Amino acid sequence: MIRKPVHDFFLFLVGGALFAAGIFLFTNQVMVDSGFHGMGWGRSYGGGMGSSFGGMFSFGTGQGFGLLMIPFGVGVALLLANVYRKIGWFLVWASSAAVGAGVLQSLLFSFRTTSLFSLMTMVVMVAGGGGLMFNSLRDYQGEEQERRRVELDDSTKSINELREELERLKSKINKD
Repeated sequence: MIRKPVHDFFLFLVGGALFAAGIFLFTNQVMVDSGFHGMGWGRSYGGGMGSSFGGMFSFGTGQGFGLLMIPFGVGVALLLANVYRKIGWFLVWASSAAVGAGVLQSLLFSFRTTSLFSLMTMVVMVAGGGGLMFNSLRDYQGEEQERRRVELDDSTKSINELREELERLKSKINKD
């Protein structure tokens, strides 16, 4: 099978467009909510004792990040004091990462109501686009190895013909 780079490039573009459109449509159906509604007004995801009071006293809904500000502040102080810089950077980065992970953990994801056909279309677009992209990126190594083998065979044949010619010339010179 002979590979066509231009064909593969366009195949990659079409696959990438399908993949991107499928991801866009899928993520467009996902709703993200923090579950936090100021002063307890609004929905309460925590349940428990406070849910009967409109969420005002619901426990478990918020993440306390206040304690993470202590190592962050210590790290900034160490950096600005120009002492123990490695420990300071570690404290700043570790507490920032913990805050980021806590924020991501407190997000609530839900999928909007959609038809089965729409969901199947999204999945086919993502999977089909990915398959087309992988197909276009298939390596040319097998084809390249075959081409090199043919070239090596041709070179070997040429070298053998030259050897035979040299042997004939040698024998001709030795006869004379």
